[in-house]
Amino acid sequence: MPLAPGTRLGPYEITAPLGAGGMGEVYRARDTRLGRDVAVKVLPANLSASAESRARFEREAKLVSSLNHPNICTLFDIGHEAGTDYLVMELIEGETLAERIQRGPLPPADSLRIGSEIADALDRAHRQNLVHRDLKPGNVMLTRSGAKLLDFGLARVTGLSASASDLSTSPTVTRALTTEGSIVGTFQYMAPEVLEGREADARSDLWALGAILYEMTTGRRAFEGKSQASLIGSIMNSEPAPLSSVTPLIPPALERVVNACLAKDPDQRIQTAHDVKLQLRWISEGGSLAGVPAPLAARRRGRERIAWMVAGGAVISTLVLSVLQFRSMNQPLHEMRFELRLPESLSPIGPLRISPDGRSVAVSGSDSSGVARVWVRTFDDPEFHPLPGTDGANRPCWSPDSRSLAFFADTKLKKILVSGGRPETVCEAPGGSDCSWSRSGFILFDGDGAHPTVRMAAAAGGEAHDVAVPDTSRHEVATNWPEALPDGRHFLFVAQNSSAERSEVRLGTIGSKQSVSIVKGESRAEYAAPGCVLFERDGALLVQRIDVGSGKLQGEPRTLADRIGVNRGNGMPYFSASQNGVLVYSQAASSLRHVIWVDRAGRLVAEIVPPMAQSDVALSPDEKNLASVVTDASGSSSDLWVRDLQRQINSRFTIDPANDIWPTWSADGRRLYWASNRGGGFAIYQRDLEGVSSDSIVFKDANNVGPIDASRDGRYLSCMESDGAGGWDTFAIALQGEHKKIIIAASPRFSESRPRFSPDGRWVAYDSDQSGRPEVYVQAFPGPGAPVQISNQGGVDARWRADGKELAYRTTQMLMMSVDVSIGDRFQAGPPKQLFPSPLVPGSFQISRWTLAADGQKLLFSAPLRAELSSPLVVFGWPAELARK
Repeated sequence: MPLAPGTRLGPYEITAPLGAGGMGEVYRARDTRLGRDVAVKVLPANLSASAESRARFEREAKLVSSLNHPNICTLFDIGHEAGTDYLVMELIEGETLAERIQRGPLPPADSLRIGSEIADALDRAHRQNLVHRDLKPGNVMLTRSGAKLLDFGLARVTGLSASASDLSTSPTVTRALTTEGSIVGTFQYMAPEVLEGREADARSDLWALGAILYEMTTGRRAFEGKSQASLIGSIMNSEPAPLSSVTPLIPPALERVVNACLAKDPDQRIQTAHDVKLQLRWISEGGSLAGVPAPLAARRRGRERIAWMVAGGAVISTLVLSVLQFRSMNQPLHEMRFELRLPESLSPIGPLRISPDGRSVAVSGSDSSGVARVWVRTFDDPEFHPLPGTDGANRPCWSPDSRSLAFFADTKLKKILVSGGRPETVCEAPGGSDCSWSRSGFILFDGDGAHPTVRMAAAAGGEAHDVAVPDTSRHEVATNWPEALPDGRHFLFVAQNSSAERSEVRLGTIGSKQSVSIVKGESRAEYAAPGCVLFERDGALLVQRIDVGSGKLQGEPRTLADRIGVNRGNGMPYFSASQNGVLVYSQAASSLRHVIWVDRAGRLVAEIVPPMAQSDVALSPDEKNLASVVTDASGSSSDLWVRDLQRQINSRFTIDPANDIWPTWSADGRRLYWASNRGGGFAIYQRDLEGVSSDSIVFKDANNVGPIDASRDGRYLSCMESDGAGGWDTFAIALQGEHKKIIIAASPRFSESRPRFSPDGRWVAYDSDQSGRPEVYVQAFPGPGAPVQISNQGGVDARWRADGKELAYRTTQMLMMSVDVSIGDRFQAGPPKQLFPSPLVPGSFQISRWTLAADGQKLLFSAPLRAELSSPLVVFGWPAELARK
């Protein structure tokens, strides 16, 4: 029975009714204690059915009341009076979004603003594990100060969240489900997984937000039906009409966001409200052709392509276009090859990647500036061009339509239109290494040693989640190098085993943890039409047909190229295939590195170790010996070698079929510490340089651990440990006694790595991504004290000068930097100063590829030779030639 004006509920006096809904009746009331107007919602009687439900209600109402956000209606109080449960909320003047939409669609600018405000409110609540569960235009109030969400979390708080088993009686739904033939209300905003009876989560709210954005923009609902059954069928099985077909002048990027929110599978949706907020704000600021109608944008891109074709007068343009035309007509074509020259100043990172349409190639690399970028060349243009907005980029991959590229930069997976525009962040991707863009609208990517899984994120944006993880029952240590297949459901990946000969390429299925073995080996594999898998074995590029349905290769492998280039650091072969018979690859010229001294301007001083197959290096404190990691010819194991720099003699230090890595010198230079997986997981080992002592374990833990630096007084060893969540933690161990573990930086939310002691042992410099990208920090050792940030534009891998007056590091843009510092009881640091572009290869997580000399006047690098690979070769028509063999 409605409450009459003058009714008292505790200190609140009812003054007038405001409305009613499935979750209760709302009244305007006066708070007699504070003299303010409030809104009081009287809840259904079933809430008091049990003490358990009342206790749960009060507990979760407290959580809702903590949501202090300008776009969320504040919950002031809860109460119980004479058998009536009620909520006291902020009184909001204005109209609901539902009332506004009844007058017609909103202008795009208003839709973007309101949508970003709703997303911001959702983000705040989701971070506190609160889900709205009843998000709809009727629960959004439009006020002068912005949008306000009503009833946040109350569907859960009151125990009235809808489920498939209770749809017919849900108080949220029954008010909208009237008679046969009437339009159904609240169902329009229920995500498919909720209709299937699964528990709603944050992604269910994002579905509702997508439906609201659609409705604001078009003035019509995304899904409609004249009955409960027809509406559910529409939500579960059909797609709404494209936004651009209903409202032609909407920003194309907004349509992508809406589509990503309305993905049927919650795993394919944008995963966080934070990402939705950022994208909507970015669109409203003019990003990604935001103000250009979709048809106009398409015409503009068409004109750009025509301009390129007209401008390309080189013979190669005619050749390539002719080849592609013949291929599109399925006419026989003899295989043709030509060399693709790279600019002399360009140092590529990883293989060239050819676009699916076979017309362009992309590669990440740095020029004389030292800044890594994505470089693109179309075959009707004789030059490579850097793509603006890709600073710090690594390992690009093409979109299925060949119009965009995804790449890694600043611990994020990003994407950008090749025709130009600002980059968009797809998701956080710490350790991101290689990616593949699926036709189903998601991007697969892998990580480094700290992130050993294949992950997937919606290309429109959202959080990533694992789709292939190492199977410990098969002794797998990582899954990497994903390759999405054209069917949008399957993907190839490499399951790396602790025993290299047991590694294999596997075929996985999105949404399933099961996978099947395709071929033995650690090579990255690619799929190419017509139904072939390309992979490297023993230095040759092979191709073999595959039956994706059965997951089996057919026939015998055939050789496409000999001496295929392979990155000896990570085993990645240098090849890429389009979907229309074009192949680009590099042949191995040299896999050697040399060790050089350069001065503070980056000029070569001396080559102290001639070219050899080595990776990590560590210079002894007296600068007389160099320890390095050398991988055997098969790439299955690595050992430590020590070079006497005065006598120029190399000596093998470890002999073991496992991987020995991360050499670290003791303070006196008489002992080496290193990490080895000879006992399973990586543990820390030690041995004296001289004498007959045997290898012994210094420290072992449940997670992989490795040494980084020894304190100058010989008391401590700084170390890194995988945190089990894809990142690193830093700690030190006491070298005397029981090797007590001392935490340096170990946040569950961030990754901290490469800790190095100051000369006096009172401070530690390390990397952390707590700001959203890697930066160098210094903090007291063994503490206490807050960390001090040293770098300001991305920084890693810091080194102290021997007198403690300088800290040098490299940036994520591959620049060498220097900071004047003062140590002692108090730490002080000056501003960073640039020295020169680093000769290191960006993108690889190496521990010791450079060192600062004791006097700070020289820097030592283990740098790749310029002639590591041949110029890339482009091959047209290889499938036709394959058919003739």
